[in-house]
Amino acid sequence: MCRQCVNDAAHYCGSPDLHEAVQRYFHCQLRCGYRTAPEAFMDTVKIYGELRPSTPDWLVPKKVAEILNPNLLL
Repeated sequence: MCRQCVNDAAHYCGSPDLHEAVQRYFHCQLRCGYRTAPEAFMDTVKIYGELRPSTPDWLVPKKVAEILNPNLLL
C-alpha cells in the first residue's frame, strides 16, 4: 500500500472524516494492486481497529463494512 494512504489514515484518526479515510485506504489498496478485495477488507479492518481501539474487536468488521457500503444492512 502506498505511504499516502497510511499517512491519511493516521491523520484522520480522531477526525469525523474517518469514514472518508477508511474508504480511501481500502480503494487505494485495490487501485495500487497490492491486495485482492478480501485482503484489502481485512487489512482495512486491522487499521480501523488500531485507529479506534475502543471499538470491540467483534464489531470492527461490521463498522468497516458499513463504511464501505452505507446501504448494507447488518
